[in-house]
Amino acid sequence: MLASLLRYSNYSIASATSEEQALAQMSHQVPFLIILAGDHQNWSQALLQELRTFANRHRTTFVALTDFHAPRWMHQEENPGFDGFLVSPLSSEVLSSLVQSAQTRQAFCLAV
Repeated sequence: MLASLLRYSNYSIASATSEEQALAQMSHQVPFLIILAGDHQNWSQALLQELRTFANRHRTTFVALTDFHAPRWMHQEENPGFDGFLVSPLSSEVLSSLVQSAQTRQAFCLAV
């Protein structure tokens, strides 16, 4: 779904189906936005910690995406370090705003 919304943008998009694939892709090209989708109960703590460390180091925006009908979502006190949370389905306007904000944040922070 995300790829189809971003398909017509000028940004390069990479998706991963495994933790190892995600980490390998990030080492080749530093993203300005990481969106972690799926069931949060399946995310390893090691992955979350590594993504948060990476995001801090590179000023990358790190968000989680869940479906509106998910039976339970984590409470704020359980947040493993996400910068924000998104609920699917996303509108193209919301996603575009997020992408532009993340890119601006990284560019500004790295320039300072």
